[in-house]
Amino acid sequence: MTTVGVDIEQFVVDPYGSGIQRVLQYLAREWPLDLADAIFTFPWDGEYLVFNPEQAADLIDIAFESRFEDLRVPVHAAIANVEGAVPRLSLDDLVLRIDAWLLPEVSYLPSVLARFETMDTVLPTAMIGYDALPMTEPANYRFPPGVAANASEYFRLLASTGALICISEYSRQAITNRLRRNPELSTSVAHPGGDHVPIAAVRPVRNDAPVRFLRLGTMEERKMPLEILRAFREARHDGIDARLTYVGGRSSSYEWINAEVEQASREEIGFTWISDASDDDVSRLVNECDALVSFGTEGYGIPVLEAIRRGRPVLFGGIQPAAELMVGQGALNCGAPSVGAIRDAFTSHSKKSELRKLQSTCDPRAVPMWTDFARSVVQGTIASS
Repeated sequence: MTTVGVDIEQFVVDPYGSGIQRVLQYLAREWPLDLADAIFTFPWDGEYLVFNPEQAADLIDIAFESRFEDLRVPVHAAIANVEGAVPRLSLDDLVLRIDAWLLPEVSYLPSVLARFETMDTVLPTAMIGYDALPMTEPANYRFPPGVAANASEYFRLLASTGALICISEYSRQAITNRLRRNPELSTSVAHPGGDHVPIAAVRPVRNDAPVRFLRLGTMEERKMPLEILRAFREARHDGIDARLTYVGGRSSSYEWINAEVEQASREEIGFTWISDASDDDVSRLVNECDALVSFGTEGYGIPVLEAIRRGRPVLFGGIQPAAELMVGQGALNCGAPSVGAIRDAFTSHSKKSELRKLQSTCDPRAVPMWTDFARSVVQGTIASS
């Protein structure tokens, strides 16, 4: 049977709990052993530690349950705890054990990129393609000195790897068109799942309470935090009875975005910003909200699926691949995401009758499944091996 080597050094070096880590987590949890074996591996003390999918899933889960400021602390503690119980291989021995090499994360680490180049000379290689690119969303990328060259190398590998599995049609088109990936190379799409969230009963809309809107995501410009905020402020000025909560980290690109969001949180307009929520906090806030809002550009948008699994409908506009999959099943396309269109969405769905109508369309069982995603990734990886 084919054995795939999966490089998770990027996670070990920087285990930031993000959508990409969720993908890595469930790729390990749902790895289809009937299609291929897997070795999840990373360099450690001059050799490579080798984890099977179950062991890798246990390791990757840690970051999602932790509120450590430096998530490497619990991750590296877990590695040290099992270090003597998992095999160690030299790079040469690792190559002999595997039939294909998969890079499942975005990585600008020179060691990861160099290893991929090495593997590409002797093995079939594959990558998972994510998100927007510097060519399509330049404001989302602010490379510090010394990183740009490594980022360029990463994008070159996306264009040349033997097999590429993209998380959305949007990502596939961006990589094919903007990175000029050869259309004859294997390129497929596998939608990440949302079934890591249990299906929850729909909570009836209360007549005696304001409508509560929730936005999940960082304050990066492409996710339109200011446009959504300005639209909400206008709708409140027009008299809607609603609240809006942002959950997500600060913009790493523009400090003026952070400043405007912070200022709004001090105004009396029913707006709150939570920048350091844990997974439990996010679950509670989604359960307490009446609708999720997601406007701007997303490479995919797992929070949309998580909300619909919990019976919470989604208002969206712009490039929102996950939401587009769920139109009519809990997601409503509000059109081009201008301030006016977003304001109209707030105004309309602050009416309890409209909110209930949208809520009634939620179909949590229609959300994509992680088992399907993992099988598609493995099938795409081994197709060229």
